Amino acid sequence: MRQIVAFLFLIALACTSLLPQTTVYVKVNEVMASNTNTIADPDFNEYGDWVELYNPDSVAVDISGYYLTDIFSQPQKWQFPLSGVIIPANGYLIVWCDDHNTGLHANFKLTTNGEMVGLYSATGALVDTMSFGQQSSDISYGRFPDGENNWYTFFPATPGTQNFESNISGRCPIPDFSIQGGFYSGSVTVSLSSTMSGSEIRYTLDGKDPGPNTPLYTSPIQIDSTTVLRAATFKLQNLPSKPVSNTYFINVTTELPVVSLSTDPANFFSDTSGIYVIGTNGITGYCASSPRNWNQDWERPITAEFYEEDKTRAFSVNAGVKIFGGCTRLYAEKSLALYMRDKYGDSKIFYKIFKDSYLYEFNNLVLRNAGQDWYRTMIREGVIVGLVKPHMNVDLQDYRPAVVFLNGKYWGIHNLREKLNEHYIEYHYNIAEEDLDLIEYSKTPDVSTGDSVAYYEMYNFLKNHDLSQEANYEHAKSIIDIDSFIDYHVAEIFAANGDWPANNVKMWRERKPGAKWRWMLYDLDFGYGGNSQGLYTTNTLKHALDSVNTISTNPPWATMIFRRMMNNLEFRNEFIQRMAAHISTTFEINHSLRIIDSVKALVANEIPKHKARWPNSISFGA
Repeated sequence: MRQIVAFLFLIALACTSLLPQTTVYVKVNEVMASNTNTIADPDFNEYGDWVELYNPDSVAVDISGYYLTDIFSQPQKWQFPLSGVIIPANGYLIVWCDDHNTGLHANFKLTTNGEMVGLYSATGALVDTMSFGQQSSDISYGRFPDGENNWYTFFPATPGTQNFESNISGRCPIPDFSIQGGFYSGSVTVSLSSTMSGSEIRYTLDGKDPGPNTPLYTSPIQIDSTTVLRAATFKLQNLPSKPVSNTYFINVTTELPVVSLSTDPANFFSDTSGIYVIGTNGITGYCASSPRNWNQDWERPITAEFYEEDKTRAFSVNAGVKIFGGCTRLYAEKSLALYMRDKYGDSKIFYKIFKDSYLYEFNNLVLRNAGQDWYRTMIREGVIVGLVKPHMNVDLQDYRPAVVFLNGKYWGIHNLREKLNEHYIEYHYNIAEEDLDLIEYSKTPDVSTGDSVAYYEMYNFLKNHDLSQEANYEHAKSIIDIDSFIDYHVAEIFAANGDWPANNVKMWRERKPGAKWRWMLYDLDFGYGGNSQGLYTTNTLKHALDSVNTISTNPPWATMIFRRMMNNLEFRNEFIQRMAAHISTTFEINHSLRIIDSVKALVANEIPKHKARWPNSISFGA
């Protein structure tokens, strides 16, 4: 009997060591809104934002079913798993704010611009809340001592462990350069200095981030050839300054704007982690049957400086970079996509990159190798934009050719392009990502943003209803922007895009009643004779109207919408009239030749240098 009583006592004691209790004292103890290399999560091996919770009590606490939010008006934004979420006595718990929405991964991210974090009980009662301001990469914001109301920045951060006074940080000021980056005849001598007493400056000339083991600045640096000089300020017990990059172009002449990219060479060329090489950690795909590093969806940090045609520096930003495009990843010169993210320090580019555009703000930018036109002219898409943009009601990417340097080395002509994604629509139409459906065709329809519900409602209606009936066509007009749809198809058909319509199609709509689908024009490097299926003799109108596969890229599902619309007499007449009008104006031969000559003139003087760098480029017939 005594043994049974003792056993029941032990069970009761164990049960009291786990809460829920009537009062929970869990604290939001430390947050990091820009985690670039501090700690990777154990589930996805990603460097996501995180929130550290601290249990100051002497017994463990069960917070299963609790809520975490970054919006006061939505206290139940994300719920913890309904069981098994226990914080030990005087212990810590990390929640990953990375949008994965599974396990201890929340359905939101933090922003470096500053916001709030709130912890709520399963019944909706407030447990703890905190707010933070502008944050910097790999610097956390937390309490010291743990659980108290004194807040500091910490470097290094202490996720899952005690916050130490010795980790409370201050950031060094960036170093001063005696000469700013730019274009110079002959060598230059650059001096570096800091306003912080007792600090030191370290620098690199190979694109790497300055660090404790890179050269110490002791005397002016002479630069005799095109070089990226990167420098940062260091001092014990202080956080290093952000690296500053300046590119010195020595005896470089070009009529084009210049983009200077600087990054640790390993980010591009390491066998194990480089994004620009075959490497040893690749995957198959994108027309490669054997593994290639460049097929991985890897993003690496990079600094991008933009110099205008007059060679003044317009901006310098820290960003992420990925390999961009499909099968053209096989080409020696690859397309690159730049991503502005808080964690790199610059959330946007603020500059009017495209002269004829009203946009001064960009989240993304593409440095395109001209796609399949890399082997031919490199100007096809620039010509098509020049023809179409002033005269057609379609969404398309602006175009501007530029010269790229990578870590001071000439990297040839790349075409600056807008990226057709949710940010494009937000900037051009003021529609937020959460209010958007964006569908992309790449062999099959895929969701890029939002969902496919409205798309399949539209698709199935057109498939199952006779559009020759006026009522059915009126409904089609209520869900499709007919003017834009016609102009889009006129452009694709006249340009003879040989990689369409089952590929290179994007369409979007605002998620609200009465919104209409619009199509986006892009990736026409197979047009205008770009391949055997896009010749001037190719009957692309027939291909767009075929109900069976006559070429690899016109399966019935991809031609269905246009075919069904053409069953309506009003639509068919409007299409014929619009095609005839564009043939006599937009695509009129003398107008076309003027546009071709004007785009050709932009790059003509740069072609010899580009060819010297990439001999296989512009080597096929036009």
